[in-house]
Amino acid sequence: MMRALSRLWWRRYLRRNGRPVDELDRFPRLSPVDQQRELAQRLLAQIRYFGNREDALPEWREAARIREPEQLWRLWPDLPVVNKSLLESRFEPGQIQSRFPLPGRRDATGGSTGEPVRFFHDDAMLRAGVALGYYTSLRMGWRPGMATICVWGSERDIGKAMRTRVRLHNRLLRTYLIDGYRLSDETVDRVVTLAHRHRPVAVYGFTTMLSYIAERVLARGLRLPEGAVKTAWNGGEMLYEEDVATFQKAFGATLLNRYGGRELSTMACQFESGGPLWVMRPWLFLEIVDQRGRPVSPGEAGRLLWTSTICRGTPFLRYDIEDLGASDPWLEDESGIRGIRQIHGRAAGLVELADGRKVSNLYWNHFFKECPEVRQFQVIVRGPRSFRLLLKGAGFTAEREGELLHILRNFLGPCSVTIEWVEEIPRTRQGKLVQVVREPA
Repeated sequence: MMRALSRLWWRRYLRRNGRPVDELDRFPRLSPVDQQRELAQRLLAQIRYFGNREDALPEWREAARIREPEQLWRLWPDLPVVNKSLLESRFEPGQIQSRFPLPGRRDATGGSTGEPVRFFHDDAMLRAGVALGYYTSLRMGWRPGMATICVWGSERDIGKAMRTRVRLHNRLLRTYLIDGYRLSDETVDRVVTLAHRHRPVAVYGFTTMLSYIAERVLARGLRLPEGAVKTAWNGGEMLYEEDVATFQKAFGATLLNRYGGRELSTMACQFESGGPLWVMRPWLFLEIVDQRGRPVSPGEAGRLLWTSTICRGTPFLRYDIEDLGASDPWLEDESGIRGIRQIHGRAAGLVELADGRKVSNLYWNHFFKECPEVRQFQVIVRGPRSFRLLLKGAGFTAEREGELLHILRNFLGPCSVTIEWVEEIPRTRQGKLVQVVREPA
């Protein structure tokens, strides 16, 4: 009964909030020449829109004069790379929302390098994000009405409470949220119990959280019925072969790789074990470039530049998401890059607290995402009882700082938490802003 009701609710939810996914199935069946032609038309439409907007870069204005889509391919590699600094300095989401008549929503990333990115999604982009989540879940083996166990994080641990309406919506979708910020055997028991009760289920979450749960399932000798976990996928972090092997051994299901981010939703997805991550074309266009911004040879690792052919809010045009990746010769043709062989991204890791609890470093991403006063952050961990927070931004009022410290101390337990506002946060020799730094106690 609940599964049938959930299927009906999914249908209603997608009709109201999603975008038709027919294009995602149709596009790969086109010839490479037709794919190239369609992508050129979509990219030119984006350049014409953003090139004629008040906040346009000069190069976009020039490119917007192109008449034929095919001409854009020659000019495209010379267009500016949009990075996070440019988004912050020129394309502030509040200004986009007020200057242009675009219904949509402001949002921010968790800031996996300690530097949250704030952006504006128009309604078309929001609908595409819903559709991409639905489409890729289907391709990985999930079906509407199947219970989904999501190991992600608890909003209460960053000082927020989930609205009753959202709780009801998740229950109707049969989505069960598990607190992944605090990892313990209680977390493991909750996942195993839900998998038993609602089998077959889908499981997804941050890699480090799923790996921790799988390791504890094996260490404790817990057993699930065969087929209890139908499919599983990660999100938000790197996925390594050892993670896949551990999860397979614990749950009897392959842990697939769904690569995405808040800025662009799902960007590429692995649909079978050992397979590539297929780029979500034609809604996204991918380039892999070197440090000078020039295309790398097929198979060579480089920076991933993403272009949304849908978003009309924040201009994600040749957007440097600050991840590295590599394709393969067979995954490229005249239409561009169809798939990614390997992502060279970031892993968040875990910190052990004084009481033995494990906390995902992604906790800090989501905590500071809710703090518009903070532009950049770095957490310096000195043993299990000392946390020094380096913050760059507008600063807190005394009342606001006290409120946030209270939330942190409730979550972290007995420990020292200090806040320091700085002009600049130290970077690595490679110029990277690291989210969490461990120092000797």
